[in-house]
Amino acid sequence: MSNNSARDYVESYVKEDDYLVQEQPRYDPTKTVSQPKTTPLEQEPEAEPVQASDHYKVHLPTQNPIPSTNASSSETTTTEKTEPQPQIQWAARDFKEQRNEIHETALTVCADLHESLFTCFKDGSWWDKAKMCEEQKQTFWKCYNTQKRFLKDVNYKGPVTTEQEDNRILAEAYKLRKKLDQE
Repeated sequence: MSNNSARDYVESYVKEDDYLVQEQPRYDPTKTVSQPKTTPLEQEPEAEPVQASDHYKVHLPTQNPIPSTNASSSETTTTEKTEPQPQIQWAARDFKEQRNEIHETALTVCADLHESLFTCFKDGSWWDKAKMCEEQKQTFWKCYNTQKRFLKDVNYKGPVTTEQEDNRILAEAYKLRKKLDQE
């Protein structure tokens, strides 16, 4: 260990690689691989070959474990099961569309406040930008959240509302916006 290097230390510790040479696994292609011996508990009994005539019994038709009260055919029960699925899908799609409409309408009603917020971020003073346009942001979000809550509560663009009702609700939303501006 004249250099005091890590390699010198390892070589002196391992004693000239004797240990590694002795313990290194070697592959001998002529030697057969011995299988681990299993105890009788681990051995599984060999399955008897399935006869061709019994093969069809493996897959029996599925039966309903709860018999229905009426004696109807399986065809009518399958049609009954498929009918509610489109209704659920329509309801989910209607809800999603209504939520998007409420969002868009709330943005439209508060569009001037939204524009002033963006203008502040873009062209505002350094003090406004340092404060993250807090005043404009608070004003916009108050308007937006109030409109959104109002439109949701009155079921704006709901699946059962008519266009006349939606127009009346929209007029009320603009009146609410005027009240917010006066505060």
